[in-house]
Amino acid sequence: HLTKKEMKRQRKLRRAEKQRELQDMQAAGLLPPPEPRLTLSNFMRVLGDQAVMDPSQMEQKVTEQIQARKIKHERMNDERKLTRQQRKEKRARKLEEDTSQGVTVALYLVRDMSHRYHRTKVDLNAQQNGITGGVLEVERPTNLALVIAEGGPKAIKRYTRLMTVRMKWRGENFLGDVESDDDDNNEDGGGGGGDGNNHEDGGDDAPQKFNPNNSCELVWTGMGAKRMFNTFAFQKCETADVARKVLEAKGVAHFMDQVLVHASGRGSEFNFKLGAASANDDGDIEMGGA
Repeated sequence: HLTKKEMKRQRKLRRAEKQRELQDMQAAGLLPPPEPRLTLSNFMRVLGDQAVMDPSQMEQKVTEQIQARKIKHERMNDERKLTRQQRKEKRARKLEEDTSQGVTVALYLVRDMSHRYHRTKVDLNAQQNGITGGVLEVERPTNLALVIAEGGPKAIKRYTRLMTVRMKWRGENFLGDVESDDDDNNEDGGGGGGDGNNHEDGGDDAPQKFNPNNSCELVWTGMGAKRMFNTFAFQKCETADVARKVLEAKGVAHFMDQVLVHASGRGSEFNFKLGAASANDDGDIEMGGA
């Protein structure tokens, strides 16, 4: 792959070569010379005596040439304009990252993931960024949610910003139902934690309030040898032991240990190796606690 500087140089050389070929063909008489590029500020100097003899006619000619250049420019833009499907594919290519040589992993601790707004944003952004993993909601001994995200470094960076900066975990300045088509059902979110309403699918009119004590913390981020999950899904577990067994089936039970230690306030004391919990032929990769 060429660097951006090398790509610019290659483009410059190609354009220069194309211009030289055009000039050679004009010098050989195979192509007519181009008309001078006239503007209202230079036509007196370019046309000389012709402009002095009939300035009104020359000014009209300049105006027509300017309009022709504008029409040509707009036509070329329309020809290069991408269709909706092409724009969609282009966006997908920009978001696509190669994770065959390694994957970036991030763990987040969320106090309450019950609100529909949070669940929708977490799931939708994971799908848009090509992130696998999921959300494990633990009910006992304490209510918490472990969010696991696997993807490319840029995708995880965007996702971390969503989880730690952009997301309104306590409903700050939330303006009602984000997915409602009826403006009359949108109610004021009541800043700082209170009464942002969201209605469940199926016509349930019961308001859903934000948790004023909710928060999200980045527990740990690092590199993994490969993806351990195929999709991004939500799963509820009654206890932390059940959640750990679910992750143990994927070879990442230590993720739950890391989150529980972080939740207890002893995250800096917890270090582990990815290979110790999920041995694979690629070798161990050492990773430290957040």
